[in-house]
Amino acid sequence: MRIAKDGQTVDSKEFATAAGDKIPNGDMSGWSKRIWIDGSNNEYPITYPNPEGMKVWDSGNNAFLEQNNGEETLFTPLCRQDETEPGTARLQARMVLGFVFAPGNMFTGDFDYSGFSGTVNFGKPYAWTARPRALKVRYKAQVGKIDKVGSYDPDKDSYKDQPDRARIFVAVVNWKAQHGVTSGMTEPAGMWDPAAKTSLDEGAILGYGDLVITQTATGWVEATLPFNWYAKDAANPASAPFSLVISCATSVRGDYLTGCSTNTMQVDDFEWVY
Repeated sequence: MRIAKDGQTVDSKEFATAAGDKIPNGDMSGWSKRIWIDGSNNEYPITYPNPEGMKVWDSGNNAFLEQNNGEETLFTPLCRQDETEPGTARLQARMVLGFVFAPGNMFTGDFDYSGFSGTVNFGKPYAWTARPRALKVRYKAQVGKIDKVGSYDPDKDSYKDQPDRARIFVAVVNWKAQHGVTSGMTEPAGMWDPAAKTSLDEGAILGYGDLVITQTATGWVEATLPFNWYAKDAANPASAPFSLVISCATSVRGDYLTGCSTNTMQVDDFEWVY
């Protein structure tokens, strides 16, 4: 800032924008293994989108696919560090065992797998110091036609052979517990959409940002997801017990096992815009 009189500078001062909050492993550079224990107490190392010791991000389906003592020749995890571009997350859909559609996904939360169904538990505590204006992220995507519709999808007839869509969304929530979404070989339950609801049984949804990807992008796209705040005049979000949800999915109806089995998504560089 410059203060001038008769064209001459009489005082000046520089202001720097606050650094703001950081999203843990937002650059997708940290990867590790977590130990998953099955019903027979067998231990399997599962690909985990966090550096060692961090528990912020997780993914569905890896626990099912990597029950092979770490040998990934048959069942490559559907959320992993990209082989050709290390430091980015690669999400991949696939037909598993030739008949089960598995979408690629990654989210802030925890994943539980039992039998042939899994539960995504959305939400992590986050130490907010300011209310962001938007979420910025880079992505690549391959989006094709829906070639698999889930038997429990109530609208399956209207989606068959239609163009699929991928999705990234963020939500600031005030939840007393994580919100679970269960899907797989049983009837899915718990589906939610922050663009359609302001609260769930676990508590309020304070605001959200949303990106629906309808076209293939072979090069990196930098996207900004502006926040839509339901609680416009509220103070900065509280940190606990659960206050942050970020979700990335190769198919918007993946919870119903409906989507395109060749879809892929790469994501990197999550950061807040103030």
